[in-house]
Amino acid sequence: MDTKHLILLAAVAAVLTGAVVLLGVVEDRQEVTLKEGSYVLQGFNPEKVYGIYIKQGDESLTFKRRDERFILTGKYDYPVSNEQINRIVKAIADIRCAERVTADERNHGALGVTGEKAGLVVRFFGESGQKMTGIIIGRDRPGFPGFYVRMEDEKQVYLSTDALPAVSTKTVDYIRRDLPPGRKGDYVRIACRNGSGAFSLDLREGRPAVEDVPKKQRQDDRAVTELLKTLQQFPVRNLHRKADLATLTWPARLEFHRKDGTVYRVELAEKDGRHFARTEASMDDSAGKEKAAGGDKGQAALQLSLDTVGAFNRDHGEWVYEIDPSWMRVAQMKQADLLE
Repeated sequence: MDTKHLILLAAVAAVLTGAVVLLGVVEDRQEVTLKEGSYVLQGFNPEKVYGIYIKQGDESLTFKRRDERFILTGKYDYPVSNEQINRIVKAIADIRCAERVTADERNHGALGVTGEKAGLVVRFFGESGQKMTGIIIGRDRPGFPGFYVRMEDEKQVYLSTDALPAVSTKTVDYIRRDLPPGRKGDYVRIACRNGSGAFSLDLREGRPAVEDVPKKQRQDDRAVTELLKTLQQFPVRNLHRKADLATLTWPARLEFHRKDGTVYRVELAEKDGRHFARTEASMDDSAGKEKAAGGDKGQAALQLSLDTVGAFNRDHGEWVYEIDPSWMRVAQMKQADLLE
């Protein structure tokens, strides 16, 4: 397994080390009687997960691993973030037994663990598509933090020690919101271009500053703070293929410049009261030349940045994100809107 594969679920593996006995894939699991405090999912190795199926009610999603990514299969085959997959795996792997409840199938319905017709079903699959294990999450017990849970291929029902973190079966919850990506403190400049004007913010000194402020004027700190607050979250509503919205025009754009010389451009469009965004990463020319002239270390840093740009464009290049109007309002601002 290459380094990228190891990175994929490394966070989950680290959390589970010492908590889950890594006995290999769990399709060979023998039915066991769990003790209080035992992990319900015994013998589970997250690095062997190549597929995940989750279902609740009429909604279901399937994720499949391709190289170092997980793809949400179906209409779009969309690459979800590794963090989202890690959260699902950890939420299920962390379920612990508070007590044994019943092994009588006649009680399964009342506890919400009958299968796909009730409760939340989560299945994990191995590299060749074989089912590793399946688990059914049932109802909560009133007055107790835990819930009823059953391994899909077993009759025994357990009560869990704790509540289950949210595991969504809605596609919109898996659309990536890491735009611009990474820590906000890594950015040194934001530039806006639109049909009516432009403005730029310098972020390097810890206090965001509007660039090129005319003499005898000063920036409106409150307006700048509100602008940055808006850009802290990427407000996704839906997902579309670029080819399906080929007639859109993109009159406004925001550019986010990072310390490493990478630039993330978000272009914005509006049609029939709906708002859309598409994004692309690039390497700032001057930063690229500076790194290229920096010897072996500079070349290595340049290659790392180029790899980051390539991975971002691979993940986002085919998509148009439907968003709420907040980013468009920012992208339509003029410098005067940020001055007192």
